[in-house]
Amino acid sequence: MTQHYLLGLDAGGGGGSCLLLEVETGRVTSVSRSWRHRAAPAAGSWALDLDTALIWRTLGELTREVLARAGAQPAQVLGLAATSMRHGLVLLDAEGRECFAVPNRDARAASEALELAQERGPQLYARTGHWPAPIHLPARLLWLERHAPELLAAARQALALSDWLGFRLTGVSAAERTQAGESLLLDLRNRAWAEDLIGELRLPRALLPPLRDAGASLGTLLPVAAAHLGLPEGLPVAVGGADTQSGLLGAGAFAPGQLVAITGTTAPVQLVVAAPLLDAQRRLWTGLHLLPGRWVLESNAGSMGEALDWFARVLYPEAPLPAALLAAEAGEAPPGAEGLCSTIGASVFNAAQLSPAVDMLAFSHELFAAPHGRPGVARAVLEGMAYALKANLAQLREAAGTLPAGMILSGGMACSGVWAQVVSDVLDMPVELAATSESTALGAALCAGVAAGVYPDLETAARAAVQPGRRLLPHPEAARVYRQGYADWMEWRAQRAEADLTLAHRLVEAYAAHTPAATAVEARPFRPRLFVTAAMDEAALAALRELGEVDYGSYRDELRLLSGDDLVEALQGYHGFITEIDVVDADALRRLPELRVIGVCRGTPVNVDIAACTACGIPVLNTPGRNADAVADLTVAMALMLLRKLPEATTFLREPGGEAGDMSRMGMAFTRFQGRELWRKTVGLIGLGAVGRQVARRLVPFGARLLVYDPYLSAEEVTLAGAEKVTLETLLAESDIVSLHVPVTEETRGLLDAAAFARMKPGALLINTARAALVDEEALLEALRSGQVGGAALDVFGTEPPAADDPLLACPNVIATPHIGGDTVEVAAHQGQLLAADLARLLRGERPQHIRNPEVLPQFSWTAPRRELSREAVRQLTSGAGPAVTDLEAQATAPAPKRGGMLAGLRRALGGKGPTSAAPAAPAGGEGGAAQLARLLQAFTERIRTDPGMHAFAEGKHVLMHFILNDVGASFYLNFQDGEVEAAPGDPPVKPDVTLKMSAETLDGVFRGRVNGMRAAMSGRLAFSGDTTKAMAFQRIQKDLGALYMAASEAVGGPGELAALAAPAGSAAPARPAVVSLTGDVRDELLAVLNELYAQGLITATGGNLSARVEGREGEVWITPSQSFKGALRPEMMVRIDLEGQPLDPEALAPSSEWRVHTAIYRRRPDIQAVIHTHAPQAILLGLTGKPFLPISTEAAFIGELARVPFMMPGTPALAEAVAEALGTGSAVLMEHHGLVVAGSGLRRAANVTEIIEDTAQKILTCYMLGQPPATLPDDVLAQLREVGTLMV
Repeated sequence: MTQHYLLGLDAGGGGGSCLLLEVETGRVTSVSRSWRHRAAPAAGSWALDLDTALIWRTLGELTREVLARAGAQPAQVLGLAATSMRHGLVLLDAEGRECFAVPNRDARAASEALELAQERGPQLYARTGHWPAPIHLPARLLWLERHAPELLAAARQALALSDWLGFRLTGVSAAERTQAGESLLLDLRNRAWAEDLIGELRLPRALLPPLRDAGASLGTLLPVAAAHLGLPEGLPVAVGGADTQSGLLGAGAFAPGQLVAITGTTAPVQLVVAAPLLDAQRRLWTGLHLLPGRWVLESNAGSMGEALDWFARVLYPEAPLPAALLAAEAGEAPPGAEGLCSTIGASVFNAAQLSPAVDMLAFSHELFAAPHGRPGVARAVLEGMAYALKANLAQLREAAGTLPAGMILSGGMACSGVWAQVVSDVLDMPVELAATSESTALGAALCAGVAAGVYPDLETAARAAVQPGRRLLPHPEAARVYRQGYADWMEWRAQRAEADLTLAHRLVEAYAAHTPAATAVEARPFRPRLFVTAAMDEAALAALRELGEVDYGSYRDELRLLSGDDLVEALQGYHGFITEIDVVDADALRRLPELRVIGVCRGTPVNVDIAACTACGIPVLNTPGRNADAVADLTVAMALMLLRKLPEATTFLREPGGEAGDMSRMGMAFTRFQGRELWRKTVGLIGLGAVGRQVARRLVPFGARLLVYDPYLSAEEVTLAGAEKVTLETLLAESDIVSLHVPVTEETRGLLDAAAFARMKPGALLINTARAALVDEEALLEALRSGQVGGAALDVFGTEPPAADDPLLACPNVIATPHIGGDTVEVAAHQGQLLAADLARLLRGERPQHIRNPEVLPQFSWTAPRRELSREAVRQLTSGAGPAVTDLEAQATAPAPKRGGMLAGLRRALGGKGPTSAAPAAPAGGEGGAAQLARLLQAFTERIRTDPGMHAFAEGKHVLMHFILNDVGASFYLNFQDGEVEAAPGDPPVKPDVTLKMSAETLDGVFRGRVNGMRAAMSGRLAFSGDTTKAMAFQRIQKDLGALYMAASEAVGGPGELAALAAPAGSAAPARPAVVSLTGDVRDELLAVLNELYAQGLITATGGNLSARVEGREGEVWITPSQSFKGALRPEMMVRIDLEGQPLDPEALAPSSEWRVHTAIYRRRPDIQAVIHTHAPQAILLGLTGKPFLPISTEAAFIGELARVPFMMPGTPALAEAVAEALGTGSAVLMEHHGLVVAGSGLRRAANVTEIIEDTAQKILTCYMLGQPPATLPDDVLAQLREVGTLMV
């Protein structure tokens, strides 16, 4: 049976959720995510901003997630609707863009609300059922009129948050009645805008859109919204209601007399009534129900769920689910909480009183029994909240005259059985739990069902879809305890009312004193363009996109490091650069006048010239502690491995000759590998910075004793980490394990020398995940051999990576890793979070937490002209060492370790081997092959010496590169010195700056475009040493060198069979698979079509790309490789990727940099089997001239209109989404200033369309050049041909 679904979106005060309702079975699947609203101190003490971008992004992600979790296909969704918090406001300008947005907790309009209450309070309450408050629309509009008149003048629509979501989904503006009923501008009885009140208040009536009922059809899903949510375009969208009213419907409360408490972020207690009912004391709210002819009387218990989350985080700071843990522990304490009394999150509603809640927890430490300490506190908090529900019920009873004998309990807190039972016991009445805690989102889904025609009306929908929940009965004994407890709680509350009011005033004054005074609100905050090459996770990228326009390409994915001209070219037009490893020097800054800020995702930004940035007024942000968790994890893992002898135990099981079931070996293992626990061990941490603190945090639960030596911290600061501050001598003498966590300075270099090891506890263990220079490695080696140090775990070495025969690696009691401490996937999330937070602070005019040159902040501006660097200033700034890629290079001027020189740290990341050694200049191997390779290298280097492009590149460069072909014994060098170029076979006359070692076959592959150099380095096929910054110059000229290499090959012949050449003299060449020229799959056709287009000039040597779906494998694509010479590709060089662009085969080349365009099309169009992107010159010229693509022939008519997208940076997600959207159901898109993209049902079809467009473009341009507009086919013929053409895509 085919399933059908209805989808409900909920944008609540504390987070968003998405729910799928399966129509046939009533089964619901939901996902949720929390969010927090940003403080807006510039707008006043109580101001909060609504992050609409965050909400839209989160709901899009949740929609895709809930579809996946339910196993539902987008086409099975019949309709959707959105609900949201009440009292959220979004103002839209004339272009439909958000110009002002605030959540329900924003109270910046408090003064305006007080004025309205004094002048018109009774009148407004009688007409609207609400007493004026800062969260109501009139107060906020008055605030804008006074404090941000330009925003109010720009506004064209005022929408509740759910109405704004409906607008984003459909493009249609409407005001849903239950949301409008919370605005203070809706006539409660006739359910229409109170036109007279609006006029009397002089509010702009045009801001208020037409009123609609929940469940009515709003429109259909726009293409851009459909793409964002992963749903079909044109899907019916319903008008959604306010969250509490939607929650009533989703809980099955639609009949007069039903009582519901929705205990979520807030805790409204609501009674469904058949007529408008007002409270004589004006404490309560009266609003509309989603159903016509129904109203809702409400007494709201305040921010109960929010308070619970806050207090739970205080009480259980390390718990992953603190609120759930609080409720669980509360179940361990008896009813009455041993006399404790709490008002935390426990409010009794009084709409006419504007005062913050005062929370208290009352107990006596002398009388409070120890056995129930924390559980008793947890119980008291829940009981106080339940008492508040009872007090609010009493107010409803007083206004309504009677209440039902039972209540429905819903919301996130209702997930706790302990809470639900406490509520039943305190109220002394049956409580029915809603079948789903997401009753609000379910109510939205029911609205969608009515608009989609699944149900005739909302009441029928609720009766059909809302499942009965679990029913709880009060426990008599607990109810008895709570009757007295409630009476005491109410008496205590009444007695302290006056004191609470005094304390509330003091709290308000204290809060305001620490908040900047309100200033003018910016109409449009600056949105910088950001170029990001540092690794980031999706959450960090999303946070950055909320701040500005982001182009992202991680250096790990793009396999490219930027410096010099490459960097300048890439950063043109960008205001911010977020990097991890690219090199930014003074000359690059001089040529990037628009660059305003640099973020470096590392603790020490050695790759950026900070002095030059300071001279330019550019703040440099960094991310200290980004890898603290990663290094701490490895540190603790190393401690456990040493204590439990894990490496030796693992090796033991793999020793040759071991037989299954040999119990003597078990006896050997039992004796040999008896380990030790961390419990009661003394661990000495030298340094308590970001990493040290995280190590301490992990070790405390093991029961270890922690000692810390850190002269820069007080004893109190160390105590906060659960440790004891001691001297270095004490730490060494008492510690079972010593772990290093300090930077290298003059004070710490060689900190652990022979004398220090002698002072250590005999047999103690050493862990170093910090820096090798902290340890005298020769002294450590001696201490390990003597047994003074019982074992060591090292992630850092003086020379990295160390040679395989390094003496430390030969020690059996040493665990060694190649500096991987900070190398985890999650580091991308940590550094992204830190950087995004500081960039947000800078945009708000606040000081970033992590900035290396704060002296630039007083004069910093995003928009004013930046300070410029003269060439003389650049010369002075570059006279020193300059920026470097790695810490080790930056420290190259420091004394070298005793055991050899220091190699570039990037070799570690790129998979490089040990130090290089000189190689003979002449190749070994067979005479003919050796001679041919020598001729090729001679011709190649001669062309380099005489090539004008190489001389132009050499201007200002000082780089000597040595290439060693280690399998054939050949070498050559390239020397670029201030415009002069020297290149020759053999070894260079002086020590090179950079040494590259690889096989002859790898070199040939790199220059022919078959092998990606970075990928070869990362896989160990290319070893690298020397100056990383200078080595990056090779990237800049790799393509040009490839062209010269190919020219040399054509002139003197290729290198021949390199595998045979590499074989030792007198021996047969090793067996090797034959080169595959045909694969027997679509790759053969890919190559044939590519060669055809290459011959026509539509594909250039390095421009253009093709792809085709992999036969029989859903979601997989073959695509041409990146940075490869298109004239020399082979079928087996094609790259198999998934629709996220991830290569699926090891050792594969990097996919085309335009893979995002291809995969975006495949995701949207399951019918498309092939995509071709060409740099078709005539089509590009057609775009540049602005001339239309006209149906001048039957072939052109088949294609129809040629969609166009404006120029966007190639390879970016923005370009990919724009192309896929513009393609729609068509077959081709012209990317202005870039190229042509054609999609089709096969490669042949796509190639034919490409050629037709290019030929047609040439004919159209020729006609215009001759002064004659091209004649087109008759309209009736066009209609017939285009109908046929749509079938041929």
